[in-house]
Amino acid sequence: MHAPPEHALLLAAIADELTGVREGIDHVEALVSRLVRRAPPEDRAEALTEAQALDALTQRLEALAGVLRMLGNGATPAESVSRISLADMAGRLRPAAGVQTSAAQDAGDLMLF
Repeated sequence: MHAPPEHALLLAAIADELTGVREGIDHVEALVSRLVRRAPPEDRAEALTEAQALDALTQRLEALAGVLRMLGNGATPAESVSRISLADMAGRLRPAAGVQTSAAQDAGDLMLF
């Protein structure tokens, strides 16, 4: 199953937009990191934990861009979703892609820095 050319172009353009948003979040993440370093020592650990939410967002954007790129390159929805390593996102998208899910599926990896 291949996407029509106009769909492939649109999917690639949307993936590029998501990549641009991800790059923007990377800049915000750098700013937040500098601000966390200036936080009072007693607040720093909590602020750092909260700042890691930005990293989780960038991982989600990267995963979505990958799904769109695969769809644009002719992969099926099931194939595209099967490559997502973020278990919670994959679990939400698999039913929409027609993939049967079970509670015992791999937990995936969310990497926090």
